[in-house]
Amino acid sequence: MPDQSGQLTLKSLQEAVRSAAAFRLRAKLSGAGGDGDKVFPPTYVGGVYAVEDRRIDGKVVRCALLDSVQSQANRLEELLLDAFLPNWRELDAGDTNDTSCDLPVLAVHIDNHGWVTSLTAPHRIHDAIIRDSEIKEGADGQQAKVRFRDSTIGKKIVGARLHAATALYKYCPTALIFGTWDSTAGEGLDSAKIPRAVVSEIIGVDITPGVRTASRIDPLGIRAQSATVYRLKDREDDWTLDETQAAVTEKGEKKKFGKKGKPSDINHGNVTPYMPRFDEKEVRKQNLGRLPDILESTPLELRYELCSGDGRIENRSAFRSDDVRIRPGAVKPGGITMAYALHTWTLSLTQLRRLRFPPAPANHPSSGSAASPESDRDDSARTVLAAVALYALALQQEKGYWLRSRCELVPEGSVALELIGGSGGSFSLGTAQVMRDVVNKAIQAATRSDLAWSQTVTRLAPTEKLQELVRASDARGPEPEEEEEETADAGAES
Repeated sequence: MPDQSGQLTLKSLQEAVRSAAAFRLRAKLSGAGGDGDKVFPPTYVGGVYAVEDRRIDGKVVRCALLDSVQSQANRLEELLLDAFLPNWRELDAGDTNDTSCDLPVLAVHIDNHGWVTSLTAPHRIHDAIIRDSEIKEGADGQQAKVRFRDSTIGKKIVGARLHAATALYKYCPTALIFGTWDSTAGEGLDSAKIPRAVVSEIIGVDITPGVRTASRIDPLGIRAQSATVYRLKDREDDWTLDETQAAVTEKGEKKKFGKKGKPSDINHGNVTPYMPRFDEKEVRKQNLGRLPDILESTPLELRYELCSGDGRIENRSAFRSDDVRIRPGAVKPGGITMAYALHTWTLSLTQLRRLRFPPAPANHPSSGSAASPESDRDDSARTVLAAVALYALALQQEKGYWLRSRCELVPEGSVALELIGGSGGSFSLGTAQVMRDVVNKAIQAATRSDLAWSQTVTRLAPTEKLQELVRASDARGPEPEEEEEETADAGAES
């Protein structure tokens, strides 16, 4: 139960972890521009939004995904990394000294790409970037580079499972919160798979799609047919009008910028105002013809009343014509207006209770403190994980809901944290600093139960073959810009 102030405390959190089903937050949000202002969902390959019908408050309404479960997990992890290690982007790659951090982090520096950590890699601790890195092991003066998964730490992590999660707790506890799957282990069904405990998602409710417009007015007035633009030899990211300086193909043809070498291919010249449309190639390639055209699928609602001698019965039905599918030449959607946005966040305490944290084997003694009953160890670790998850939520509430350009959301009112099951009740989440204090107390309690985690940044180095792959990819130059889309993460759903 909450204390008299309604604040979540370590004691109430410990009680919840032992007996409740979940913490839940449901927050209504609106666009920063207010009612009627457009917000822009993430755009998926082909220029489409993730739109579906959902049943909310007894009604079926059309909704658009504004931030997926995977994207929310990535945002929450980065908030934690920024809070525990604010300067992680600026760490000196050449510094061999340990870097203190109250949250366990593995980090590898890739030339020209910066730091990739166990909180920013798509598949977390089991990501291919970490798999294809190495760590120094051995006594001082006799250290050798070892492939990470073959190292002492790596072997413990590879062997971690739901019923033996101690290694993940010590070196990457966030994987136990947001989920992880060792999909490249080659062990099939026996590979490590930790379902996510935190599920967070933001949707736009009762939406009306809009259209996108595009234009460019060139102050220089450069005309489309004024010249042919070629790629410059020896530096193909630059351009030239001189054919003698142009790069050539294997067939000896001059390389044009873009398809036709127009000034617009190097961002010069006017672009007549227009509305982007689906072209035949992308409709065919992405199989978009199977999807409804949300601009043409108009929701309709039929309401009717039945009157009888002893009273009145009111009913309503909603239906929509989804027969109109995306076709070449159709206008692409551009933003939505909505009744409101809904952020749902849940922390499954039931999932946390599936985790076990056995002590180190007798031939690998741990810190040497008195052994703690296994149930106390398990509860202590679960409480820490729950506290970290709630701290990430508090950070998000403080930092705000800036999702992408033209998609900033603001809460419509105060929000409360509900406890489902157990003693129940509503809690005030409190400030991020309040939750950080709860995290620190939970960590101290777990340490007393002989469950201390690493408090340094574990530095890795990319293997030579990974560096070679990155260099080969970088040498090809940037890929053509794609529509913005959400990336997948490793949160196992089973």
